[in-house]
Amino acid sequence: MAIEQEMAEIYAPEGEDLLSYLPDIDCGKCGYKTCLEFGEAVLVQHANPHRCPDLGPKTAATIAAVAALKKDPILYNVMMEQVDIQLIEIHKPPPTAPLLVTCNFQETVRILTEILETTGTQAFLLPIYTHGYSVDNAVHEKMFKAIEVLKALDRSEAASLVDRPVLIIPGLAASEKRTIQQFTGWEVIVGPES
Repeated sequence: MAIEQEMAEIYAPEGEDLLSYLPDIDCGKCGYKTCLEFGEAVLVQHANPHRCPDLGPKTAATIAAVAALKKDPILYNVMMEQVDIQLIEIHKPPPTAPLLVTCNFQETVRILTEILETTGTQAFLLPIYTHGYSVDNAVHEKMFKAIEVLKALDRSEAASLVDRPVLIIPGLAASEKRTIQQFTGWEVIVGPES
């Protein structure tokens, strides 16, 4: 008898999420009536982002790489598996590269690392201690804490690696922006939810 595994959904991008990267002019040159329709087709790999004549080649390549990522749900038996709290340098980032803050759930870190590596993005990725909760659960359980961001910044010596004290937090943690700024003294930018 087969045992059914419970799965956790990931926050895969939707067509609307791509609108901020598409021209949003509904010109139809790509073969779709609207940019939203085109974005939805790209995400299910029925359309190539390079079909949009108004997208630059780097943006189109990045969108194609994100659309190609594996978006399978995560098995619950790996929930709360943690990674170490250490700065991850992706593609030898220069001091001008963004510093992204996330939770220390191993699958979140794996997915973000895969996205950044696949898209050729140079970045610093800093997991903070959230007891292994994913970002959405960490925010809900009040485990995505400003003090943990401060501890991770201090431990990683991130300030010595970046030109400006600016960090990007997940969109799901937007409610923590002000507190993180107050605790760390860093400028905080709220990133996307997916």
